[in-house]
Amino acid sequence: MNKKRLPYILASILILILAIWGCLFVVNFVPENEIVSLDSGWTLQINDKKYENITMSSLYNSTNTKLSKNDHIVFTNTLPKLDVPNPVILFRSRYTTLKCYVDGKLIFDFGEDYYLRGKFLGKMYHVISLPRDYEGKEIILDMYAAEKNAFVNLDPPEFGAQPDITGKLVRDNIIIIATGLFMFLFGLIFLCIAMIFVNFVPEVMSLLFGSLLCMNLSAWLLTYYNILSLFIYTEAETEIEYFTMYLIVPYSFIIVYCISRQNGNRLFLSLMMICCSVPILQLVLHYVFNIHLRDTLNLYHVTGIIGFAMLLYYAILVIRKKVIVGTDVKIQLTGLLVFTISEVMHLAVFLTDKMNILTNQTFNKVGISLGCLIFAVCQLATYLVFITDSYARKQENISLSHLAYADGLTNIANRSKADKLMEELNSADDDYCILSIDLNGLKDINDKYGHPTGDKYIKEFAKVLSNTFGENDFCARIGGDEFLVIIRDANSKDVNTLIGRMNSALNVMNALYSEYKRSVSVGFAFRHEIKENNSHEVYLMADQRMYENKRLMHKELGIHTRL
Repeated sequence: MNKKRLPYILASILILILAIWGCLFVVNFVPENEIVSLDSGWTLQINDKKYENITMSSLYNSTNTKLSKNDHIVFTNTLPKLDVPNPVILFRSRYTTLKCYVDGKLIFDFGEDYYLRGKFLGKMYHVISLPRDYEGKEIILDMYAAEKNAFVNLDPPEFGAQPDITGKLVRDNIIIIATGLFMFLFGLIFLCIAMIFVNFVPEVMSLLFGSLLCMNLSAWLLTYYNILSLFIYTEAETEIEYFTMYLIVPYSFIIVYCISRQNGNRLFLSLMMICCSVPILQLVLHYVFNIHLRDTLNLYHVTGIIGFAMLLYYAILVIRKKVIVGTDVKIQLTGLLVFTISEVMHLAVFLTDKMNILTNQTFNKVGISLGCLIFAVCQLATYLVFITDSYARKQENISLSHLAYADGLTNIANRSKADKLMEELNSADDDYCILSIDLNGLKDINDKYGHPTGDKYIKEFAKVLSNTFGENDFCARIGGDEFLVIIRDANSKDVNTLIGRMNSALNVMNALYSEYKRSVSVGFAFRHEIKENNSHEVYLMADQRMYENKRLMHKELGIHTRL
């Protein structure tokens, strides 16, 4: 990678580290009271089957049973003694209704109306407040499975004080929270930036969709781990999870399309259209035909594998230099590829869990968070490189434009620039003034002192000319000893005063540097002096007056008039 790009990548990584460190510093939680995990000692009844002394986190090992839709699941246990204020239980339901009883009294009810109407019930954390006299009483968790294979194992309920329970939940998921918030804010900020420039710079389109993908990944992470409800409580949290997850593949295809310009690749376009249509089909099935998003998960797995293969293939083409792309594209492609690899690993963990092979969830959280953050870092680095390259191209264009329209000797405008402005004046409504200026005695100075001295004379006058007239006035060298000035706001300036100021500056130079005599002949004309608005005619009038002035001055100075 070009060493010039390294500072931008390091700056992106530093911003990311500071953002995550800030989140970790703010959420530095230590519980004030004891927290108990109610994992073991449960009595479980599934329909008519009863199991004793069940461990909830390894439920499948004890029951070896896969749940069917509408199965009735009842967990029973005894609440231990725990001297804490505001006692609560934190429990995460998975595609089930939930009723909680303490000593036969209903204290919590969730999802029954959804279940009876056949609506989608997802995953959600529940904070269940317990009565003050809970000690030694029987607790019952009564559930109905709203989906086939609703769960294999369950996270054990956490028992403790309400502030400690919610604080521990935040601490245990701080990686997900920090990543989700960072991805959302980053995506939102740079989405706004990209929307400003997308109409002027089409190349920004891939960055715009990259920003949308960052926001999409933020929503997916927070809902997959049921953290969104800590900020915005919604029973549609799992629907948001599936919907944002199903959009990951279409976003990836669109970004690759934007950066690779696969307009003529029919296979790529066909795969992209299919994978972009799948989420629409899944939504129609979910909301119209009540075939839930979870039931069509295999479609996502298929499109995910297709998308990963497509991205890997394109990355190989770039690595082998069969496809030539810029540095910014390589950085964005690297971030997308790293994220898709982490997503494939996340899928492998998901499938492993379904096969009742327990995995390290902390490692899983770190892996998927790292993939998202690397994508965000590469997105940020791409922005920085893109902005830098755009600025460099702009400066190069300015430089090329300056070379095209600047006089090589004096660095003021040349004849081409003057002709262009003269054309624009033909459509001007305001009065303007054109000055035709010619150096006196340049030929004699060249013959007597040499062309380097003559060039010095020209450059000295060009500097005087630029200092005499304002920034809004146009000054140009249109020939060897010929200069032109255009004053757009002629009514607000005294032209004779400006000419007198210019001549005074030349006289001062003559007094200080008397090697040769510096003087000019000047003629000027206004637009209102010509019947038709023709800038060329105005210039010819000014030039004619200049030559009249030149003949008089040459006669006074004893300079031979050129034929």
